[in-house]
Amino acid sequence: MSIPSKLQEIVDDFASMTREEKIETLIGYAESLPPLPDWLLQERAMMDAVPECMTPVNVFGEKKDGKLTFHFDIPPQSPTVRGLAAILANGLNGSTAEDVLSVPADFYLQMDLQSVLTLQRLNGLSGMLAHMKQIAVRLIKE
Repeated sequence: MSIPSKLQEIVDDFASMTREEKIETLIGYAESLPPLPDWLLQERAMMDAVPECMTPVNVFGEKKDGKLTFHFDIPPQSPTVRGLAAILANGLNGSTAEDVLSVPADFYLQMDLQSVLTLQRLNGLSGMLAHMKQIAVRLIKE
């Protein structure tokens, strides 16, 4: 298992941060999570729910020219979860399905996120990644 280079850069950045910097950066990622595209706002039923998250999280993936793009729908009042989703989106959008499937489920341990987040939040992050992998498998078949 390996981590695609864009996600590895994020992992390395977090690994070198203090606890306070990790929290600030996570909030910065939350603020950078783009809104759903207009066409997807009308088609929310096509999105995959992520029940592992206590916060309502939905994810949708699409493939263009062999590269994947993931879109997340997460309430704005959930900055931690939005930040985690933004890390995944920033790190994996533009990757191939095979690259997404190669990410270890516990990649976040290298970031030392367990020092700033609860196990429940980390389970949610793992759940989001698992659903992204399921979507990647479906998109391979298309």
